[in-house]
Amino acid sequence: MNVIRHQTAPNPDGCRWCGYDNPHGWQYLPGKGGHQWEQPTNAQRLARMRARRANRKEQ
Repeated sequence: MNVIRHQTAPNPDGCRWCGYDNPHGWQYLPGKGGHQWEQPTNAQRLARMRARRANRKEQ
């Protein structure tokens, strides 16, 4: 199941799991549970940058 957590793509350096910026303390996500900020993967960073760029072009 895909869950949309953001109206726009998160910051490329946002948390791997929830996309929130660091520091974000403990966050809870269904399926993941409680977690602290974790570095996103390179693939996540690239996908987030591309989504943000595409969003800017649409406006």
